[in-house]
Amino acid sequence: MKISLSPRLSKGFTLIELIIVIAILATLSSIAYPTYMSIQTNAARTAAKKSCTDIVAAVENFKQDNNGMFPYNTEMATPDDNDQMYLTTTSGQDADMIKILTNREGEDVERRLNSTRSIYLKADEQEQPSDGLFVDSMGDVHFYDAWGKPFHIILCEEDEGAIDPFTSRRYRGKNCLVYGTGPDGEGVAVTETAAPKSKSKKGKKMSKKEKKAAAEAAAAAAELMEEALEDNVYSWKNQK
Repeated sequence: MKISLSPRLSKGFTLIELIIVIAILATLSSIAYPTYMSIQTNAARTAAKKSCTDIVAAVENFKQDNNGMFPYNTEMATPDDNDQMYLTTTSGQDADMIKILTNREGEDVERRLNSTRSIYLKADEQEQPSDGLFVDSMGDVHFYDAWGKPFHIILCEEDEGAIDPFTSRRYRGKNCLVYGTGPDGEGVAVTETAAPKSKSKKGKKMSKKEKKAAAEAAAAAAELMEEALEDNVYSWKNQK
């Protein structure tokens, strides 16, 4: 005996029903994805800020163990007129600081600054240049944030303390400041500044029009810098 299927059992989704389901899924995705990305970004910012403070703590602990000596190769970095040194955590630009703090110096005992072989900066070694310690194919050591960018280090051995590279404020008692440039990688402080010129190229005083243009350009530059700094993370000030 031949059995026929009921029309109700064989009925599938209509085109309108499929469109409605797809629209609902798309709406949910559009709501969930930005939330997910925001959570990921905030987690990365938290980790980056912790790395900033970890570097500062490592420098301070090294100083305490080594009679106030700073953990950097003096042959690779010299202070400027403000007794400041500007380093990054990229190999070749850190004056061997990361090697010293992570006990990855060479075996030449006479040249080792970390004579006790202590590990002041703990970090898992990463296979890619992001979120921690990265050793490249040449064996050079780097220390990067979650977005694959180096941290910036300001050192000052004077008692007056280091200078905030964005506001020129001195922080008495702080000899090491560290910051990261966040997800966009912008907001790098200018380490050398020139005084504004009051005369034009011809040696004459600036006209009212030139002064206005200069003021507008300065205001625009300040606004761009403020926007660039929004994503930065710092060891010396609170985040919003």
